[in-house]
Amino acid sequence: MKGIKLISQVLLNVIIVIALSYGIYHFVFNVWIASYTNHNKVITVPDLSNMNIVDATAELEKLGLTYEVDSSRFDPGTKPYAVMDFYPTAESQVKEGRRIFLKSNPKTYRPVELPDLVGKSKRLAFTQLGISELKIGKILYEPDLAKDAVLKILYNGKIMKAGDLLPRFATVDLVLGRGMLSGVKMPSLINLTLDEAKKIINDNFFEVGQIKFIGGGNDTINARVVYQFPFSTDTYDQGQPIDIWLSTQTRDQIRVQLKELDVQYKNFSNDDEDDLGNSYRDMMRQQRTDDQLKELQQNNNTTNPPVEQKQPEAPKTQEEVIIE
Repeated sequence: MKGIKLISQVLLNVIIVIALSYGIYHFVFNVWIASYTNHNKVITVPDLSNMNIVDATAELEKLGLTYEVDSSRFDPGTKPYAVMDFYPTAESQVKEGRRIFLKSNPKTYRPVELPDLVGKSKRLAFTQLGISELKIGKILYEPDLAKDAVLKILYNGKIMKAGDLLPRFATVDLVLGRGMLSGVKMPSLINLTLDEAKKIINDNFFEVGQIKFIGGGNDTINARVVYQFPFSTDTYDQGQPIDIWLSTQTRDQIRVQLKELDVQYKNFSNDDEDDLGNSYRDMMRQQRTDDQLKELQQNNNTTNPPVEQKQPEAPKTQEEVIIE
């Protein structure tokens, strides 16, 4: 009985050894050797120069090669999506899985971002647009305190904002501030509400000055403008303040107060109302001239004043338009 068990155990061990031997043989000759052989397999890089990018990448995949495509530079003399260059070159011997670098022509130029120009000077806007490879079309001017500062950028008549994508070499129009005008005829504000008066003042590029009430009460809703300075017959510089007086009473009821205002404000030119605006404006200009002379004297007293370098003029554009 023991002899039979011993024989069975021996046979089982023999079977196990045979099975292990077969497995090792199969692995060495059918798996490892084949893998080692393919590892050293070389592939000839095909000529991709006359292909478009779709056919070229399909050919590389068929050969077991990987690829990386660069299409950042547009060449107008080459067909869109054509292979312009590749590396390694044609007939090069590479291993399976090697990466091939391709340069492909895109369909058109890559768009560019519009730089942040609003509030910047005209000269800086010209420079930044040139760097971004954008062209300048019309120069438009609108009334604004910031002279030659960029107010808007237009492309095909639409207002653009910083970061918007535009075709490379696109033409944009610039809207610049023209500064404030001098000697502008004053609008009449009499009998208007406070909101109406403020709107007209702002629309004419003046500033809202002092707001006062006559006859008691501060009813800004029902009150009307009964007096203004400068007067509607005057001329005035844009950007300067306009003072207004409001009242809920009729002009007959506040006649005395209005007469007192006439004495105070029309006294500048001996009650000649037509010359008041010019006299007031001359007084303001004389004050600005005195301030400039004082500043010039202070600068002359300083030692080693800095030498001002003359900046090159901004390039002229095709057309300049004044917007009233």
